[in-house]
Amino acid sequence: MPRPTAPRPRKRPVQARSQATVDAILEAAARILVRGGYGAFTTNRVADVAGVSVGSLYQYFPNKESLLGELKTRHIADLERGLDAVLAQLGDGPLPEIVAAVIAAHVAAHLVDPALHRVLSTEVPQLGKHDAAHAFEQRTATRVHALLASRRHEIAVADLDLATYLLMRTVEATIHEAVVERPHDLASGAITREVTRLLLNYLTVG
Repeated sequence: MPRPTAPRPRKRPVQARSQATVDAILEAAARILVRGGYGAFTTNRVADVAGVSVGSLYQYFPNKESLLGELKTRHIADLERGLDAVLAQLGDGPLPEIVAAVIAAHVAAHLVDPALHRVLSTEVPQLGKHDAAHAFEQRTATRVHALLASRRHEIAVADLDLATYLLMRTVEATIHEAVVERPHDLASGAITREVTRLLLNYLTVG
C-alpha cells in the first residue's frame, strides 16, 4: 500500500491574525495527538479544539496529511536547532567527545516535547517525499558520517557507512525506548554515558 503524501499547506499566513490562527490549529493538532493518539486525529476535531471553523482550517491545510506534515516539520525544526547547537561546539575534539556530543544531541532531541515526539515517530505514518522526519534523518546521517570521517585515524571499523548506520540505529532505538522506560536515566545523563562507552568500544577496538 503506498504511503500517503503530505501536500504543502494551501497558503502561508502573512498577517499576524492569520499566523495566530495557524498556530492555534497546530497547537490543537499536537494536543489531540498527545492525548488521543493518531486514531483520534481528524480535521473536524482539530478545528473544534482550535476554536475555528473547518472552512478556516481548510484555507491553510487541505487535508489532515498536510496538517500532520506541517506539525512534523515544525517539530523537526525544533529538534534540528538542538542538534545544531550541540554539534557547533565540537570543533576539532577527539573521538570520545564527538560520539558523546552526537548522543547528547539525540537525547536532547527526544526531550523536546517527548510525548509528541513519541506519537509522531511511532503512530503517524510516513508522509512520502515531504516527510520532514525522513529528510532530517538523512541530513543527520550525512553529518555523523562526516564527523566520523574527520576522526578516521581513531576508528578501527573499516566501513564508515556501516558504522554510521549502526551508531544512529543504536542511539535512536535506545533513547526512543528510554524516553518511556527509563526517563530518569535519560535526564540524569546515565544513558548518554553508557551508550557512549558502548559505541566507543565498537568504533575503536580492532
